[in-house]
Amino acid sequence: MSRHGGNCTGVVLASAVCLVCSLSVSAMADEAPPNFAPNPNVGWYAYNRIFIPPASGAGPVQQDPAHPYVSNDEFRVTGRQPTQHLADLSNPILQPWARDVIRKRNERVLAGKLVPSPTASCWPKGVTGFLLSPMTQPMFFIQGPREVVMILSSFNDVRHIHLADNHSAEVKPSWYGESIGHYEGDTLVVDTIGLDDRTQMDGFGTPHTKQLHVIERFHLIEDGKVLEANIHVEDPGAFTMPWDAIQRFRQYEAAVAKVPIERLLQLASAPEGPLVEMSCADNPNSFFPGTEALPLPQAAKPDF
Repeated sequence: MSRHGGNCTGVVLASAVCLVCSLSVSAMADEAPPNFAPNPNVGWYAYNRIFIPPASGAGPVQQDPAHPYVSNDEFRVTGRQPTQHLADLSNPILQPWARDVIRKRNERVLAGKLVPSPTASCWPKGVTGFLLSPMTQPMFFIQGPREVVMILSSFNDVRHIHLADNHSAEVKPSWYGESIGHYEGDTLVVDTIGLDDRTQMDGFGTPHTKQLHVIERFHLIEDGKVLEANIHVEDPGAFTMPWDAIQRFRQYEAAVAKVPIERLLQLASAPEGPLVEMSCADNPNSFFPGTEALPLPQAAKPDF
């Protein structure tokens, strides 16, 4: 377990309240950090479930252009038949073994088989998968003087970002690793290591190893209406080179104030208010006919 904090996923709301109560203006740096939650109602929704590639240089795995992706969210608005993620295997970032893992998934999709994500079995998403998830349920930020907490309300996945100088001397792999953050002007910079290799990088099933190192830079753009995350990924065990990706989020309230919700592909969901506690029920059976469910994650021994 990290020296910075334990696992309190089961008491998300209680931890959030305590963290907010501990907020001290005097503890902040001279220059006020960016405020990703100006009020408790501010939830952030992702633009899409596929990372945006950078303007130049190596980028993330993308959808095969011969098989366009139609999300369930787009289906709700347009009625177009939803499709599954199908990776473009030509991306040069992939080590041969990683490409084979994705190829096998592609073959199952092309054979007409449904390939549910690990999330369907309540598996934690991991750091990069976390950023692709808040589509129909929002992501919330809670910013304190020593810690920033990111919460996905869809399954109450929680990330703890410790505002500290250095990583622990020995970081044991875990679902979300150890995230160390600091503010650089208007940007929250997050450095994460110690990631469990059971998580996936994206909806294409892109694997990684325990060497995965992720650096995220969160900042507000468009007068604070959009949150942008710039992601830098290094993992010599799975990728041939470092690569970069972008994800953007918009506020639910700001978006629906101008455009009716039924016309918003990214926000085809019921209105949300402050953070609502939800849980992912343990279920060893698949919800999808003809598919196998992943085994329930179990801890072989306590991490405390």
